[in-house]
Amino acid sequence: MTPQAEWLRGTLLALSLVMTGPVLADNKPDDGKVTNFLLDNGMEVVVIPDHRAPIVTHMVWYKIGSADEPPGKSGIAHFFEHLMFKATTNHAAGAFDRAVSAIGGSNNAFTSYDYTAFYETVVPQALEQMMDFEADRMRNLILNDDVIATEREVILEERRSRIDSNPQAVLGEEVDATLWQNQPYRIPVIGWMQEMEKLNRADAKAFYDKYYTPNNAVLVVAGDVEPQLVKTLAEKTYGKIAR
Repeated sequence: MTPQAEWLRGTLLALSLVMTGPVLADNKPDDGKVTNFLLDNGMEVVVIPDHRAPIVTHMVWYKIGSADEPPGKSGIAHFFEHLMFKATTNHAAGAFDRAVSAIGGSNNAFTSYDYTAFYETVVPQALEQMMDFEADRMRNLILNDDVIATEREVILEERRSRIDSNPQAVLGEEVDATLWQNQPYRIPVIGWMQEMEKLNRADAKAFYDKYYTPNNAVLVVAGDVEPQLVKTLAEKTYGKIAR
């Protein structure tokens, strides 16, 4: 098991304990047993069965975060987290969110220094649908100038409201910049305003093509599932994407 998979295992096990609690049905023998395999295109898959509740969490972790951004392009990892919720060649913007909401599920995403992750928590019967949506946006995003301009303004406003208007947050950025010196961790995940303002379609397309690939991703499925079913569905959905 890779270090990433080991870390994800601990994270998902902790989440499952919090979400399901000790009062639900008895565990099955395979609960908590980690299954780990690779698809032919290099995508790593981690399955953690937990049958105490009829629920499953489906996560895709990309091995790209703000510490990996090209010089002068700070904020693009977080920017791309936002762009992943836009339209694809197969689905309109917001279709993924509506599909999750329609079945009573929840979904979100987050960006850190070393990774970007997307997740959905749904009933097990919806797992294949979640994989279809997630695999679709891994390769089929529509990245035109209008989409870039609109979402760029969203992240700029996020910086203004969360950082620039908050003296404590500004101080935290300065402390990190001093602490880490020449390390990439000196740069805030959200990015520097003067660099965020210049992010364009070419930047986004290059970032997408380089990092949003199956061989740079880890699929984690935890909950009321069986490893063989997850493998079958993963091969059917993610497996058809070229590296």
